[in-house]
Amino acid sequence: MINQSQAQIYLAALRGKWQTQDYNCWSTFNFGNYQEESRKAFGSLFLFNYYILAPKQSLTIAVQKDSLQYILPLYGGIEYKDEQQNDNLIVTEQIQQIVSNTKSSFEISNPFDKNVSFLQMGFNTKPSAFTSAFLGFDFKEKNKLISLFENNTASAFIAQFGGREELHYQLKNKENGIFIFIISGAFEFENRLLETGNALSLKAIEVVEWEALSENAMLLLIEIPLV
Repeated sequence: MINQSQAQIYLAALRGKWQTQDYNCWSTFNFGNYQEESRKAFGSLFLFNYYILAPKQSLTIAVQKDSLQYILPLYGGIEYKDEQQNDNLIVTEQIQQIVSNTKSSFEISNPFDKNVSFLQMGFNTKPSAFTSAFLGFDFKEKNKLISLFENNTASAFIAQFGGREELHYQLKNKENGIFIFIISGAFEFENRLLETGNALSLKAIEVVEWEALSENAMLLLIEIPLV
C-alpha cells in the first residue's frame, strides 16, 4: 500500500480551463493565471495541458522558459510549425519533441473538418542537451506499456487496456517519481479510482500496480527524476 503522503490526485474537474471559439485547454499544473498551491510542478514536469482544437483553426503557443516539450495527438492529427522551420503533420502514433528556449513559440493547426485533441508536456531541462525530433511508436498491442520517449529527463509510456486487465510498472530508479494521466476510461490504483482527465503522482515507491475497469481504457505513465 502506498503511503498517502507520497501520493497526490489531480482531479479533472479542478484543472485550470481556458475556452475560446478556436480551442479549449485544460491544465493539470499551474499555467498562466491558473495558480494553485497544490498544482506545482512534479519533479521536472511543470506543464501538462490537454487541448481540443476546432476544425481549420490554429493556436500559437508561447514558451516562457528553457524546456523540453512534447506534443502528442490523441484524436486526429495536427500540423506543427516552429521558428526553426520544422513543419510536420503529426497524427496518432506520432509525437513531436520540441527543444524550447525563453521567448520562443510554435504553431499548432487543425487542417481537418473535425475537432482534434492533443497533449502538451513540458519538462525543465537544459535544451542544449537535446534536438527537436519527430518520433513514432506502434500502438497495435493492448495491455502493454509502449515507449513514447526515454532520456535523462523522463521516460514516458502509453497503453490501452481491455476491461479488468492488470499491469504493473517497476521504476528504473527508486529515487524517481511516477506521474499518471488517464486519457480515457477508468482505472484503480492502490484502491484509488481514477477516471478520464484525472492524474496521479507517486513518490517513494519502487513498483506501481493498477487494474483497468473499462474496455479500451487508456493511460499515459511518466517516470521522472525528483532531484
